[in-house]
Amino acid sequence: MANLISIDDLEITNFGPFYGTTRFNFLTDSEGPPHVLIGGKNGAGKTHVLRAMYLAVAGSAGIGDLRKVETGSDANRFNFDRVLNRRAAREGEDKCTLKATIRQRDADSGKEQILTLHREIRFRPASPPVWHSWAERSNDLESVTEEALIERLRDAFLPRHLARFFFFDAEKSQNVQLGDSDIVKGVSRILGLWAYERLEEELRDIFTNTNRQLNSSGGNEAIEKLSAVQAEITTLRGKMQSNEVKERQRREELQEAETKLSEVEDQLKTLGAVDPAKLQQDQNTREKVSVAKREIERQLETVWELPMPVALLAGLRGSLAQQLQGEETKRSWLDQKQAIEPRLPAIKAEVFESPPPEHALPAPTHDFYSSRLTKALEGLFHPPPDGVEGIEIFACDRPETNFAVRQILAAPYAELQGIEESCRKLELLEQDWKDLEYQIRQQSQNIAAIGAGQKLHEERASLKADIARIEKELTEFASLRQQHEAEMFRLKVEETRLSEAEASASKGRSLASRAHAYREAASLMRKRASEQMRKQINELVSDLWLEITDRGHEFKGLEFTGDLWQCELIRRNGNRISWDDANPSAGQKQVRLLAFYEALRRLAQTVPPLVVDTPLGRLDKEVRAAVLSRLYLNDDGHQSIVLATNAEIDPDGELFGKVRDQFGKAFTLVAEGKEGTDDYEVHVEQKKYFGKRIG
Repeated sequence: MANLISIDDLEITNFGPFYGTTRFNFLTDSEGPPHVLIGGKNGAGKTHVLRAMYLAVAGSAGIGDLRKVETGSDANRFNFDRVLNRRAAREGEDKCTLKATIRQRDADSGKEQILTLHREIRFRPASPPVWHSWAERSNDLESVTEEALIERLRDAFLPRHLARFFFFDAEKSQNVQLGDSDIVKGVSRILGLWAYERLEEELRDIFTNTNRQLNSSGGNEAIEKLSAVQAEITTLRGKMQSNEVKERQRREELQEAETKLSEVEDQLKTLGAVDPAKLQQDQNTREKVSVAKREIERQLETVWELPMPVALLAGLRGSLAQQLQGEETKRSWLDQKQAIEPRLPAIKAEVFESPPPEHALPAPTHDFYSSRLTKALEGLFHPPPDGVEGIEIFACDRPETNFAVRQILAAPYAELQGIEESCRKLELLEQDWKDLEYQIRQQSQNIAAIGAGQKLHEERASLKADIARIEKELTEFASLRQQHEAEMFRLKVEETRLSEAEASASKGRSLASRAHAYREAASLMRKRASEQMRKQINELVSDLWLEITDRGHEFKGLEFTGDLWQCELIRRNGNRISWDDANPSAGQKQVRLLAFYEALRRLAQTVPPLVVDTPLGRLDKEVRAAVLSRLYLNDDGHQSIVLATNAEIDPDGELFGKVRDQFGKAFTLVAEGKEGTDDYEVHVEQKKYFGKRIG
């Protein structure tokens, strides 16, 4: 171990939710543990502390690094244009500042140097933010203001490629692919293998230039072919580098387009901008709903007019029919009675009055038969027919009306079937119609929103088209990269073969031979060093992963293979399985990545601090204590800064009781106002973790 790096102090002014100046003094007592615990509930500003620390170290180049990690369209994605504190902006302030103090200590001699990095970012309307940086070193009298010198001075203390590895959000970094080109290069730099690769490339260039000179004076066929192959390698390397730059640019363009698309989506939601197509669609839907509603209303109107009132009579329906039938019988009886009864005196007169003398009856006999005739004639109407007694009021004034009503009462009505479902549908259609009418009225009244919506939707469509085009280009770049890598492998195999032939044919050409030999030696040293480093990483990561995840009963280790750090799990019986095929859980992925970082930190020539946000978010209760103790809070002098919620490390829980003595300092971020919105600020409680002291 050559150098230990720690961050002694972080000062934030008007950055994110931190209004005014907030200072974190991470320097702990020399006899105490170097680790720092920063607590805060969700949305209290922990991620902004991590971002501020990284940007203070990396400068403006760190914006792209954070965007690569914090992608997506959720509320927590990184948008640097909005980091100026809202309250400060309302008060007219247009800049925020970051200051980080970095200490470098030689582990063997104990000598120390201190570097303070200042970053001032000024925000301007409709223009990108302007960065102004300067650096102060403990043994220099003057500040350094030239950007290139600041970056070189920073890299001498804490190289950016180290910060990219050891300043991370554990929740978002679990899906980092170790085979990505940036990760592979970063690992190579951390392990000190980059120097071998650069030496190999420089020796190849010397060898190539020397062979060109030999060809000009007449070399053999092997030299000519070797030169051609090496020229192809150089050309292909140039193409690969060019394509890599283009691919990186496309990825940045994709990130920008996705960020802009997310902003447009937010504007559409926030401003309520009207989508003309949506307005037309709503109008069409309203017309369809109106037609359906009118049809059901027509059907129900028919039911309301006759079938429903008849159906509502229920048991009275039969009584009413019987009543009407009785009325009809009585009406017929009355008609007969009224037609015949007035004629009774005339009939009697025709029978008894003025008979011929020979037929004249004596008075008693005449009275007897006259009385009997009267009773017989009256018997035609008395007594009345059954069922008509008591009927004094007629419901129907005419017989034809009576008949029509009885027909109605006797008829079955199919329209009554499904009337309940029709009523329910009508209620739903009326509610839909009202909702659509309200939405259309609101949209139609906001003419400005219609124009804004059209512009925003056109911009959204354009951005989606750009994203699709860029994604297609990235797919093509990936395919081309694979082709180039396969071709490069073939050319290097050919180069090795021709180099051996050339070495045999070009004895005496000492410079080329030595360059070739040195290149081979550098390649061999790099290969051996890489294998040795990979072996050590395999051992460290295997031990840590098996111990923490408690998978030793199933696996006896894991192993990284190849230059792209592919991972295989080794079962107890010796069989191997790809890491991805094992379908590991999110927590196991996180533990593997943390173990990988810990292995890099133990093997690195320069040991940076470990700054981790949400360290235990996806981990089981049983795993958390092991991760804290084995990965974050080791006692070998490495500084760790842990940002956690009280759900991850409960201040009243058993885990906190186990690890509180392993921290030298603690802070708690307290949000005041509306958390999760722009209307809140954060202040820092010193020396306590949610009210609990550490140490």
